[in-house]
Amino acid sequence: MKFTTRYIQLPSILFIFTFFFSACTILAPRVSERPKDLISLEAEKTISTLKNQNFKLKTFKGVGNIKFRGSKKKDVAGRIAWVASAPDRIRISLSSVSGQLMISVASDGQWLYLISHSSGDFYKKPATASSMRRLFTIPVKTEDMVDILAGRVPIHSYDSAVLTDNRSQVYSTEGHTVSTRNGSENSGQNGYVLVLKKKWGDIVEKIYLDEKKKNVHKVEMFDAAGTLAYRVEFDRMRATNGYRVPSRLLVSNSDGSGFHLDVDRYWTDASVSPSVFVLTPPE
Repeated sequence: MKFTTRYIQLPSILFIFTFFFSACTILAPRVSERPKDLISLEAEKTISTLKNQNFKLKTFKGVGNIKFRGSKKKDVAGRIAWVASAPDRIRISLSSVSGQLMISVASDGQWLYLISHSSGDFYKKPATASSMRRLFTIPVKTEDMVDILAGRVPIHSYDSAVLTDNRSQVYSTEGHTVSTRNGSENSGQNGYVLVLKKKWGDIVEKIYLDEKKKNVHKVEMFDAAGTLAYRVEFDRMRATNGYRVPSRLLVSNSDGSGFHLDVDRYWTDASVSPSVFVLTPPE
């Protein structure tokens, strides 16, 4: 098996892939059990609604246009194709605007693979927190990316949940309503903000919803230090075979770097072989 680090010296390749995966350790783990008295009835109902969205969508494929934006780098545009299988298997192919295949990346839930088709470099390592951290910077875990592309909201582990509306009310964890300052981070949109926190009050995640508390406009993920790790904006959605899936996604980190994805075609409940998520060295 050929191992190489030449691709690390290719900033354009790293720039592209930092937006798909990152260290799992700096984000909180998946949902676990928690005391119910720390979650208001409104927040618990909203979380249950979010968990059920597109719950039956396990495999899917898509193609579209993607544009990577860096705070100090020139925008990079190209074509993207993906196939995914919940919870954590995904394969992504990136091509130039002319259609030349440039990069393939995949995860089968156990291994992480990357091929640079221009140089012939091949990468394979366990899909662990340490290998992710050495390669990528923006903390979008593979299972989170699968959820996002499926039109679902990743729900990370939390101890308390607060539902805030945009008028000036908060539904507290004790079930009482208290006043807050007018306005919110979601100002300009009528709706609610669901805030998930750890037991010491550190924010894990913010989920911005519409007035019916069903459709999500934006999700913000925070690291262990309480700093914004990344945000996802569901800019446009479409109805496909009974599912509500993304039509346009905006993903960015705290300095504005990220990517815009415009979906051309989307296939739900696709037939997918597990071998699709395994890459081998180019011949």
